[in-house]
Amino acid sequence: MLKSEILIVDDSEINRSMLRLMLQEEYEITEAENGAEALAIIQKGDHIFRLVLLDLVMPVMDGFSFLAELQKEKLQSPLPIIIISGDNSEEALDKAYGLGAVDFFTKPFNPSIVNHRVQNVISLYAHGYRDKLTGCYTRNGFIQVSENFIQTVEDPTLYSIILYDLKNFKAINSVYGVEGGDFALKYTSNGIQNSGLAPLFVARLEADHFACLAESKNIDFNAMMEDNGAQVEVNGRPMQIRFRMGVAKVDSRAPITGFMDRAKLAMNYIEDEYLKPYAEFDEKMAENYVNAAMVTSDFENSLENNEFKVYYQPVMEAATGKIASAEALIRWIHPKRGFVRPDLFIPVLEKDGYISKLDLFVDLKVHSVVKEWKKQGLPTVPVSVNLSWMDFYDADMIRFILDRLESNKTEPGEIRYEITESSFAALKENHDEVLKDMQRLGAWLLMDDFGSGYSSLGMLMNYKFNILKIDMSIVRKLEEKPEVPHIVELIINMCHHLGMKVVAEGVETESQLNFLKNAGCDYIQGYYFSKPLPEEDFKAFLAKSKEDGKIIEN
Repeated sequence: MLKSEILIVDDSEINRSMLRLMLQEEYEITEAENGAEALAIIQKGDHIFRLVLLDLVMPVMDGFSFLAELQKEKLQSPLPIIIISGDNSEEALDKAYGLGAVDFFTKPFNPSIVNHRVQNVISLYAHGYRDKLTGCYTRNGFIQVSENFIQTVEDPTLYSIILYDLKNFKAINSVYGVEGGDFALKYTSNGIQNSGLAPLFVARLEADHFACLAESKNIDFNAMMEDNGAQVEVNGRPMQIRFRMGVAKVDSRAPITGFMDRAKLAMNYIEDEYLKPYAEFDEKMAENYVNAAMVTSDFENSLENNEFKVYYQPVMEAATGKIASAEALIRWIHPKRGFVRPDLFIPVLEKDGYISKLDLFVDLKVHSVVKEWKKQGLPTVPVSVNLSWMDFYDADMIRFILDRLESNKTEPGEIRYEITESSFAALKENHDEVLKDMQRLGAWLLMDDFGSGYSSLGMLMNYKFNILKIDMSIVRKLEEKPEVPHIVELIINMCHHLGMKVVAEGVETESQLNFLKNAGCDYIQGYYFSKPLPEEDFKAFLAKSKEDGKIIEN
């Protein structure tokens, strides 16, 4: 375990040597011959001293001037100082206390008194700069020492922050107990400190997260991969130590916490924790981060200011080319950013828990529009609303949907909900019966994005859907891979055997359309027929379709 550091400031080499002999077994000792030298050492920032032992009478800069400089530079508040002067007059001590000293003992030194006073003061002023278990820096200590280094080093851009996330720490604690968990933490800490990175500073930030500051030239991902997944033995049982890493290069003298945030953000971009358990921060990540912050901060006001618009994409009957239904799609027309792509804000809203509020807005709007158009005698078609997996964790959201279906008394299939397999866990956990309730109240259910990885056969075995939507990624491969047409035919036949209709999403070409029609696909959605339309344009689309006899009305 690393020792706490003490700075001894005394012009007498004999006194410094005596104190070193008394304290060096328990503490790391640094010496200075006068106040000016001591001040330079502290300002350099290479050390985090837990205590200063200060003589008052010294050449160059005496103890009083040193204390005054510490106050002036605001370096004193976290640093306790014990006066060790032979001048123990009331006047001298009052002046020293007035300048921030906290204790004193006189010369000649009594080893027992020195050790007890030092231990007591350090204990009283414990700032948590060292992690008791691993001996490396805590978050606060790491930030301070790294900040000092970056601010004073000649070229800070030669350095990087590396963050480590020890994997399966909870499982290690469960299997090997607290002792095993402590072993894993110490092993990781020692591994980082003794690695080829040759880190300047290492910290245990919290629980199972570590950080270090090292020269960028020392980063060798191949070597770091060799260290990852080490097999060790704890009480005769094998334990594997694995970790993820996020790396951020220091590019300025900006606060070190910003680079730590970047390294943490990079970790979120690790795609395969086994093949490549590390990621380096880049500008694309920064853009995404800024976008996420904007989405979160602007969402509430934008929703209130009606900047979110519901668009409608027609779904056509494959056999006749008539419009049979539509999918409601949310669009964000931001007053400053203009059109914000859905993939830039929907994942952020899901992550931050706002998506249910947006889905509720869409559901309200669709119910309102369909009801109003019917009231005016305008043509309408069934409209589907997308539900996020988050919605099924929100009991109020589900209650609103069911209440609205019940109170509006919609025709069967007039309102539809599109669901992906990502909702499966929430359904099993909280609302296993909700899909049946929605269908009982007249709503149709669509399994969305089938074949994309978000929906699979397992979902079909557990829930009854009215329609299955083949994901656009499958449709786009119809002409690329010879196996895909056979797979699509099998999906369509399977759905028909199960009593479901099929929608193919993302259809853009005539050859795609012709294949799907011949394969028996029921409905087509995609730019071949129409892009998503604003409300007024969709109303006109329906009117024209009715005029041309190209609509399957409710």
